[in-house]
This record gives sequence, C-alpha cells and structure tokens, in this order.
Amino acid sequence: MKSVLRPLSVLLVLIPLLLGFAPGPQLNELQVRERVERAPEVADFASRPTVETSSYYDSGSDAWSVLLREDASDSVVARIEISDDTGRVRNVKISPRARVLEYPNLSKDEAIKLASANPEIRDWLSHYDSYSAEAEYEAGDWTVHYRTEEEKGDVGGVYDENTGEKEIARVTVDDSTWVLEDVYTGDQVGWQMARGEYGSYGKQANYWFVWGPMALLFALAFWRLDKLFSLRNMDIVALLSFLVSHGFFRAGDSFEAVVLWYPPLIYLLVRTLLMGFGVGERVEKTSNLPDGVLFVLAAAGAGLVLGLNLDARVIDVGYAGVVGGDLILNGAMPYGHMPSDVGTGDTYGPLNYLLYVPFVLMFGFTGEWGFLPAAHALTVFAFVAGALAMLVAGLKFAGRSGAAAMVFAWTVFPYTLYSANNNTNDLIVASVAAIGLSLATSPIARGATVAAGFAIKLYPLVLGPLWLMQGGRRRNPILDFFLGGAAVLIASFWVFFLDGNPIEGARTFYEKTLAFQGDRTSPWTIYTQVPQLGFLQTPLTALVILLGFLVAFVPRKRTVRRLAALSAALVIAFQLTVIYWFYPYVTWFEPFVFLALLTATNEKTPLDGSDQPSAVSNQEDEAT
Repeated sequence: MKSVLRPLSVLLVLIPLLLGFAPGPQLNELQVRERVERAPEVADFASRPTVETSSYYDSGSDAWSVLLREDASDSVVARIEISDDTGRVRNVKISPRARVLEYPNLSKDEAIKLASANPEIRDWLSHYDSYSAEAEYEAGDWTVHYRTEEEKGDVGGVYDENTGEKEIARVTVDDSTWVLEDVYTGDQVGWQMARGEYGSYGKQANYWFVWGPMALLFALAFWRLDKLFSLRNMDIVALLSFLVSHGFFRAGDSFEAVVLWYPPLIYLLVRTLLMGFGVGERVEKTSNLPDGVLFVLAAAGAGLVLGLNLDARVIDVGYAGVVGGDLILNGAMPYGHMPSDVGTGDTYGPLNYLLYVPFVLMFGFTGEWGFLPAAHALTVFAFVAGALAMLVAGLKFAGRSGAAAMVFAWTVFPYTLYSANNNTNDLIVASVAAIGLSLATSPIARGATVAAGFAIKLYPLVLGPLWLMQGGRRRNPILDFFLGGAAVLIASFWVFFLDGNPIEGARTFYEKTLAFQGDRTSPWTIYTQVPQLGFLQTPLTALVILLGFLVAFVPRKRTVRRLAALSAALVIAFQLTVIYWFYPYVTWFEPFVFLALLTATNEKTPLDGSDQPSAVSNQEDEAT
C-alpha cells in the first residue's frame, strides 16, 4: 500500500510545477497591439484612425495572429504573426489594396463627436429619449446618421420599415477640415425641398432683389390708395403673403412654411366663394396705373421671366415630362417606364407628356437629366400662351383696361416667374386655365378646357360640374360641353394603346396616378405637420366634392366673373385638402383670381353681364 501512495504523493507535488511551465500566452492583447504599432512594416497602416487591430492567440504555434482592417471601407490591410515568447513580428502579409486605399483622417467615433457637438443637432436630439449614431465614410466626407425607434412615418425623418428605425438627423463632416458641411434635422433628412437650398427650386426667382421689385410693382398697380382698409387691399395682401411662408421655406423651416401658407389660401377661398354668390362683388377700380404703363411693365416682366428661364433649372417634374414625350416617340406609354432617377414621374395625365413631344422632336433628348431644352421650350410656350390668353380674356370681357391689367398681372406676379423657373407643368395647366377663361362663353371650349386640365394634372376635374352648368340647363350647351371634352380625352388617352394592351395600360395609369396620389405622404401639408388635424382631411375632401356640385346648381345669376371666382374657390378648396402643396401651385388659381378680383365691376361689360339665356329662349329650347 505504501508503495502505491509514495508515487502518488510525488505526482501531486510535481503537478503544480508542471502546470507552471506549461505552454501559454506570455503577452496580452495590449502588448500585442503595441508591438504591431512599432513594427516598421505595418506601423504606418496601424497609426491610421480607421485601421482597427484584432488578434487572437494560437496555442499550437505559440504565436499571436493579428489582422489589420480599415473600418471605413471594411478592407483587410495586413496579416501578421507575433511570437508569444520573443515578441518578434513575423510572416507579414500586406494586402495589395493597402497602399491604394483612401485612409480617412478621422475615425468613426471622432466624426460622431464632431457632429454631435453641433448646437442644432444637440437641440434636435434633446426631444428624444433614446437614439443611436452611426457614421460612414465616402469620398472625403463622413456622414453621421442619427436614428430612433420612438417614431414612425416619413414626416420628421426617414422611416425604415425593415429595421423599425427612423433617421431623424444627418450630418456631413469634411474629413480634412472637420467642417460640418451639411446639418439636416427632421424633414430635411428625407426631403431636399426642406433644406432651404436657394438654387434647387426656382433659382434666381428666390432672390429678394428679383421677387421684391415684382411684388412691389404688383402692389402699386392694384393697391387702393383712397381707402387703406378695403377688400381690394386685403386681396393684394393675401396674394403677396405667400412670400412670407416662402421665406421660411427658403430658410429650411418647413413647419413654419406649411402653417403660414394656409391663411392666404383660406382667405382667398372665402373671398372668391362669396364673390361667386354675389357677396363683396363690387370692385371700384382696375388699376392705379395707365393702360400704356401696364403694357410696358408687362413687356418688361415677360422679358425678365423669359430671360431668367434660360439659366433656370429643370426639376424632376419637367424631366419626367421630357422622358414621357421621348417614350411616346419610341412607341411606349409613359406609365411604368420611367427611369429610376425619376421613378414617380408618371403621376400625371397623358396630355402632360404629349405636349412635350413636339419639343423633344425639335430639340432632342440626350437621355440624361441636364439642361433639357425641350422642357425650357414648353415652359416658354406655356408662359407666352398664358399671357396672350389673359390679354384676350381681359380685352374680351373688360375692355382695354382689363386687357392691360390681366397681362400685367400674369407677367409681373412673382409666382408666375417662380413656376417658370422650376420648369414644371404647373405653368402649363395655368395656361390652359387662362385659355379656358378667354373662351368661357363657348360650351365646347369649356368642356375642352376641363378635359385638357384633367389630362395634364388631374385636379381640374373638380371644375367639371361648374363649367358644365355655366350655360344653364339647356340641352345643346351641355351636349357641346361633352363633345369638347370627349375630343380632348380621345386625343390624349390613346397612349394606352402604345403597349398593345389598353386595359392593362388603363390599370397602370390608375395605379401610377390616382392610387399613388391617394397613398402619398409628405411633410408639405398641415395634416402631417400637425397630426392632430389629420382626421379632417377625408371629410374636407368630401365637402370639396359636394361644393363642386353646389356651386354648379345653386347660383342663379351666372357671369364670367362669377365663373372665375367660383373656379378659384374650387381649386383652392381642393388644394386645402391635398397631402402635398408647393408654391408653383399658386399659378393654378392665378388666372381665375386675377380676372375675378382685379378687374373693375361694370354691369355693361361681358365680364359682369349675365351669361344665362333669357326665359323665352329657355322655353323655346325646352319645346324643341
């Protein structure tokens, strides 16, 4: 028994000694990193802020395997080994990419610290209980993204349904200078429009020394000097007060901009609606300036608009129009075929794209989003056509003074310029409205106008009942109205046949236009900026539809002025219900408001003379 216990006792004494000399790491990770940083082969790479070192101990070789990785590009820089016993660097393998990679001067953490120190970012993030910050590097800049799980929806940031996170702020940091190049919060993250970039929308039309003199001339021409507190002066203030909201928009303050464009819209809605029913209809004087002066200023205004358009930018709407025209020329309908850089550009009626066709034929299309002469040419055409139509409408219904006032108002009002400088289709549909007014006594022309407006931008359909009943309930005018409208619709919607399947084409059209607009979300409405008011949108939309029929049948006296006033009211009422509003939309109701509010009242002119047939002619028509 003793012979067995003695060897065991000796073994128990030797085990601790054997374990103490067993192989194991002599170095720790910190010591390994220090040796890497001193190794001449990789010291330059290891000193870079974005190069991270990871290591692990391999007991089989009694050495440390070390990996150097550049974090911004996620690229392997080098692999090395370090002997655990001697600390010597061996087996250095440098990646071929290591010497051509762009190494940032800042690390991710440093970029985040710089961005988070910005007062605007600190103030914005203080509204959130929790958020995360991530940074990515590209082409000399760090982009820092701040995200939270506290909010959903695309208003106030960009929501990602896959991750459940919403990006609420974004900062771009110059890697060389450490300067914060861009600081975006809330709506500015996902919407370029909300960033207050002067040149992006309207270009020179944004500068006070351009729109300021135009607004001043407009006010001087129509301001009532003998009575400060008058409806006329309130009308002028309302029309020009969009500039107040626009100032906040240009500064990147989207909430203030949205809230402040509603007061003038609501005022103009009430004013024109009441005028359409004969309340507040009297207008004592058209303009303070002589007709000749108005014509000269109108010519100068037109020259300014056309001249600035040569250097104006074509935004996505105009680009989509040119693309759509080019697609039609190549035998494809615009819907469902838009390029990715303007993927939602097929949200308008087919006539919108057909109008670009002749200009694409004349000026060509390179296939890229650039100067786009075809878009500029159509804008110029629409502007000139609108000016001529307003001239004719004024002359036809209110004489020489009316003609001078209408063409002056069209060319000098700041938002005609703003719309033209964006090269959107808003000026096109406004021109159609002006042409319709100049031909308002013709049922065929009224039907064609409503159909053309619908085939361009959809919303003028709200004018249908009113313009249909302008000639009374006689059979012939109603028939003529539908004939005029049908002719335009046939001339526009034939594009459904281009893809060989008109039924599928109609379905695609619906999905890309009416369905898309119904599901659209944006920060450019009071319903999203103040979510508590969101419940009002649906009932207000129903009221607008009801109003469209009410104004078509209730007013007994029908005049061209009242037609213009009620048309303005319907368009503005529609705008008050939409989920997206933008300043060029002012031109939608410009022709109607100008003719209704700016021309003097005179029962002897066709503008205020009854457009209703006599009782005798009514009886004769019913007898036939």
